[in-house]
Amino acid sequence: MTLRRRTLFTVAAFFPLVGVARADDVMDARHIIDEAAITVERVRAAQKSSADMDDLLKRSKGVMVIPSYYKAGFILGGGYGDGVLLQRQSESAFGDPVFYRMTSGSIGLQAGMQSAEIVFMILTEKGLEAVLNDEFKFGANVGISVGSVGAGAEASTTTNVGKDIVAYSANAGLFAGGALEGAVIKPRKDWNAAVYGRGNDEPRVIVRRSQLKPAQNLKDVLAKNIYPAKSGL
Repeated sequence: MTLRRRTLFTVAAFFPLVGVARADDVMDARHIIDEAAITVERVRAAQKSSADMDDLLKRSKGVMVIPSYYKAGFILGGGYGDGVLLQRQSESAFGDPVFYRMTSGSIGLQAGMQSAEIVFMILTEKGLEAVLNDEFKFGANVGISVGSVGAGAEASTTTNVGKDIVAYSANAGLFAGGALEGAVIKPRKDWNAAVYGRGNDEPRVIVRRSQLKPAQNLKDVLAKNIYPAKSGL
């Protein structure tokens, strides 16, 4: 059996609805799920107080993780990154991940390139509904307030009190100058269809399910940070 056939066989074992034509999409999606679990741990470790992040995680209605958000340009700039959204189903359980892409464009004095890992804590039903809509634009969705926390900063500040969404990053400089302003989050319909199959790929349908085996590690990481395992006596 060739390496490609073995890879497709492995993909099919985890995602039985996948056709050969979509195998590359599924492998990319699986990679994002794995990276999202690593990102949650890394962003948490970068904070001045992980307890602040854990507290918001306990109260969150959903969590979106962007493992790699790239911003680059000179004068005309832009950014993009793929990620996943998980909705809380119970106190310590999350549903299956929906795949999203975040993009942005900007004009101004800028140069170089940077990459950042971002974890969005969605703290209200209003915020979750806004993200579950077909397109969410930071700064443009009326009534949705967004806060941000860079590495080494405290989340429990007055600037983040009452926010619908709070964005955490392991990059302290990512949010300088309102970097999220104008960024757009939209579902990756190609990946959602490839992983879940046509007819089962709507974000509102996916987040209520809990059947995707490759997502279990990410769910366990989120649950662990909410309710850490107690050490034995």
